Amino acid sequence: MNDPETMTPKPPKNPTPEEMFRICKQCHGTCCTYVAIEIDCPTTLEDFENIRWYCAHQKVWVFKDAGSWYVAFDAVCEKLQSDFSCGIYPNRPKVCRDHKFGECDYYLRGAFEVELRSLDEVDAYLRKRFPSHFRKKRLADRQQVKAEAAG
Repeated sequence: MNDPETMTPKPPKNPTPEEMFRICKQCHGTCCTYVAIEIDCPTTLEDFENIRWYCAHQKVWVFKDAGSWYVAFDAVCEKLQSDFSCGIYPNRPKVCRDHKFGECDYYLRGAFEVELRSLDEVDAYLRKRFPSHFRKKRLADRQQVKAEAAG
């Protein structure tokens, strides 16, 4: 049975400005609290070194959505008001105007294919994605410890 508290709500069709504002308040304007830039799709362990580096920084994270990878930076828009409305709504940037209501974080929360917010999360993801590499690495590490103890 689905828990209503954790279920993702469905966006209203043809919402009124009042409905949109109410929902933005509930969401706390999440779309206005970070910037995401698409990055090349990582396929090798070497490719993931950049992702490890990104996620080693505070307020930087990586996610995969609809097959594309992004690096995201937590950065609140300076025009986001305390009530989570837009302080420049009539003159907001084109990317904001093009943002489709109903495809926002409020309705898509928890829907990223991959979300990595720390170096530890990246490393855990890599151990699952490349298990044979990490088995070989553990074996090599054990052999090195034995060699050092014997020498």
